[in-house]
Amino acid sequence: MIPGIDISHWQNDKSTPQKMNFLKAKAAGAKFVFIKVSERGGMDEDFFYNWKSAKEAGMLRGGYHFLRWDISGLLQARIFCDLLKDDPGELPPVCDFEAPIKDGKYPSNAMLAQFLETVETVLQDKPMIYTSPGFWNSYGKNKTTGRFDASWSYYPLWIAHYTTASTPIIPEPWKSHALSTAAGAQKPWLFWQHSASGDGLKFGAESRSIDLNWFNGSQAELDQLAGVDALPSTASTASTSSATGSGIGSGCQDACQAAELLGARIKNIENFLTGFKVQ
Repeated sequence: MIPGIDISHWQNDKSTPQKMNFLKAKAAGAKFVFIKVSERGGMDEDFFYNWKSAKEAGMLRGGYHFLRWDISGLLQARIFCDLLKDDPGELPPVCDFEAPIKDGKYPSNAMLAQFLETVETVLQDKPMIYTSPGFWNSYGKNKTTGRFDASWSYYPLWIAHYTTASTPIIPEPWKSHALSTAAGAQKPWLFWQHSASGDGLKFGAESRSIDLNWFNGSQAELDQLAGVDALPSTASTASTSSATGSGIGSGCQDACQAAELLGARIKNIENFLTGFKVQ
């Protein structure tokens, strides 16, 4: 298995000028990073910096969206894809399916399917589902039949299960699908978030802890999944400020300018979404 991390703006101490240091993460052994792109109708505030800096450090990147219940999955997917369309990263896009229910209710998980189908159509890359066994067992079932639709196994699974066991608990239908297919044809999980208590400082974060993950395969298999030809060899040109964690530096000026323009656009979308609810 191959180690990696996942991050969001929570790894950045807003009271200091520096941000996440991906060269440290790479030196600590992380071979890949999943980066939060968006949530509901808004962009993660550190997305542009994290996305560009991870690329400069030569890390394999995947973007994820935190799906919320209260607005259209289609609209959330369009916002997510708009942020990734010019640079989708090397690893599959991800839908983070773990939002708590509101007022004791949740809509049909057709919203999840709507998000995933839209992302695959727009980005031309099959997305993954991130979830935990407990959450999926509660909210991944078909609300009409009370069962798990076999069609979910079409999407690779990134499972979140914190345990000292050598393997995570795998929910349906991935478990049954993996058992029913030929050996090696289908892995029950592709990535496993096995801890939320990694050493944040060691991996270049300003937070004390950081999420740790495993890729279920060899380095060659990870490279094949990522398409190594798509990964630019820019790590050697990373700025000194990035290496020391001393700030964004001139290398991120273009990203910051783009962030300002896109941020204004997303702010307009958020204003539109005020009071908008899924029925």
